[in-house]
Amino acid sequence: MSNTLIGTPDPDQPPSEPVLRDEHTERTVLAALLRYPQLAAYLMAVLHATYFSSPACREIFLAAAAIHHHKESCTPASVTAELEHRQQADSGAHVKAATGLLHDLARAAAPAEPVVVHYAAIVRDLAALRRHAAARPEGLPSMPMRGFLTDDDT
Repeated sequence: MSNTLIGTPDPDQPPSEPVLRDEHTERTVLAALLRYPQLAAYLMAVLHATYFSSPACREIFLAAAAIHHHKESCTPASVTAELEHRQQADSGAHVKAATGLLHDLARAAAPAEPVVVHYAAIVRDLAALRRHAAARPEGLPSMPMRGFLTDDDT
């Protein structure tokens, strides 16, 4: 027995926008960066600070990138020191929020290294989708439908 939806777009509901951010994935990548400093070179090559949708995550990544640029290890202590240095230079609220988030990330569980590579790809791909917000899956906008099902077997 198969059913077919017969209907038209629902004019009462505006089309919903797809969610193009995943803060859990962003935080997982940063927690892994702090847990596995040897991943820093790969993550710095694959990701960019603008790929992070959260300003706090963006600041942590920028601090880790600065540390990696100086050929130091991206440990929680070194990233905290860099964030405190940035906070003195810029008294923005996002830097203060990043410091609080960093303490949570340092205690968070991080997945194994191969999984982090997959999570980094998710962060990169969501950033690309945000940049090209007009692009939708299969080129069609999502649209709520109003209609009814018909039974094709009768």
